[in-house]
Amino acid sequence: MRNYILLILICSNSLFAQKVKNEFFALHNIIRGDSTYNTFDKQVELVKNAGFDGIEINQIESFEGMKTALDQFQFKGSYFYVKLQLGEPIDNRLENAIKQLKGTNTIIAPYILADNKRFKPNSPEGDSEAIKLLQLIALWSKKSGLQVAIYPHFGFYVERTDHALQLAQKINRKNVGLSFNLCHWLATTNLKERVDLKNHLKELKPYLKMITISGANDIISQKKSIFDDYILPLGTGSFDTYDLLKFMVKTIKFKKPIGIQCYNIKGNKPQLIINTMAVWKEYKTRLENEN
Repeated sequence: MRNYILLILICSNSLFAQKVKNEFFALHNIIRGDSTYNTFDKQVELVKNAGFDGIEINQIESFEGMKTALDQFQFKGSYFYVKLQLGEPIDNRLENAIKQLKGTNTIIAPYILADNKRFKPNSPEGDSEAIKLLQLIALWSKKSGLQVAIYPHFGFYVERTDHALQLAQKINRKNVGLSFNLCHWLATTNLKERVDLKNHLKELKPYLKMITISGANDIISQKKSIFDDYILPLGTGSFDTYDLLKFMVKTIKFKKPIGIQCYNIKGNKPQLIINTMAVWKEYKTRLENEN
C-alpha cells in the first residue's frame, strides 16, 4: 500500500512538472497582408480565436491601431517591435506608447540599425551609442513595469545573439535582456557554431526574455532570400524545431514567451494560422507526455 501511494505521488508530480505554460504568440506577419483580414481588429480577433495567447505590435506606426484592437478584444500585445537608429534621436512617440502599455507585460523589443559609414559593426563607438539608446528605453520600460529584449536581426547593427548578450551585460539592468530568434540565428551562424547551440542557449538563458521559432532548413542557404530556407511553416524543414523546444522548455526550464515567425510565407494566411496552432498543440502534447 505504501509503495502504491508513493507511485501515485511520483506520477502526479511528474505530470505537474511537465505542464507547458509558456505563452505562445504570433508575429504580426502571420496575418499581415491578407486581403480579407485587412484591419487590426479583424486580425486580432482571428488570431485570438485560433487559440494564440498574444500577437506582436509591429513598429510605432502601427501602435495606435493595434493597441485599440487589442483593447477591444481584451487580447495581449506580446511584444512591441521598435526601431533604434544609431546617431539619431528615438522617435518621440515611443515614450508615450510605452506608458500606454503599463500593466500589459508587453515586452519592448528594439532592433538596432546603423549607418555603416558612421558606425562600424561591433565597434566601441557603435556599442556606446546603442547602450545610450537602450538605457533610455529601459528607463521608460521600468516605469511601466516592462521588460526589454534586444532583438538580433540579420543584416542590422546587432545581428548576432552574442553581440546582443554583450550589450545586455554591459547595460546590467534587470529588465534588459535579449530575444533568441531562430531564423536570424541560422542566418548569422556557420555549421560549426550550430553544433554548440545548446551550450549557447544555456549561456543566454539568464538574459532571455522571449524566443521566436519557425520551421527551417539546417543548411547554409544559397537562396537569393535566405529566409526562404530559414522561415518555413512550423513543423516543416530539416531543422529540428521540436528538439529545440524540448531543450528550452524541459531541459533548461525556459518559462517565458515563445513566438512563431512567419515572414514571407506564401499562401493562405488564415489556413497558416490554423496549421500553426495545430502543430503547436501537437508539440505541446508531446512535451507534456515525454520524459
